[in-house]
Amino acid sequence: MLSVLTEKPVRIERLFETTQRNKQAIWAVKLYKNGETVEVVMDDYIPCLDGAPCFSKANGNELWVIILEKAWAKLHGSYERIEAGFAHEVMRDLTGGPSYDMDVDEDGLFDKLLEYDKKDYMMAASAGSRKHRLRRWRSWDL
Repeated sequence: MLSVLTEKPVRIERLFETTQRNKQAIWAVKLYKNGETVEVVMDDYIPCLDGAPCFSKANGNELWVIILEKAWAKLHGSYERIEAGFAHEVMRDLTGGPSYDMDVDEDGLFDKLLEYDKKDYMMAASAGSRKHRLRRWRSWDL
């Protein structure tokens, strides 16, 4: 999902309130929740196993990938709650813009994708079952 944002680096840059590592190892990232801007402040301690990050992996020394994932996990309460998310929900939280979820069986899908591509919309694909996801969320609310 982050690869979609990197097509225009300014999309990533706008998310970071803190742009350089500091002595306190504190980062501030601007995300969106329920249409509202939220500043997420966190340290740079990353969950690791056997010396490697447990979740996202950066390409080389791209710490921003891991910091952004941690901010998104904190926004939603835990890493577990962001597991197997849908691309349009991630885009909504990272950009603040409206998002749309299309089904592969939707009429005129290919034509819509071509139109959206011409308009330079961000697009990504997700795989999974919304039915499974809703069942999983209900179990957490018990």
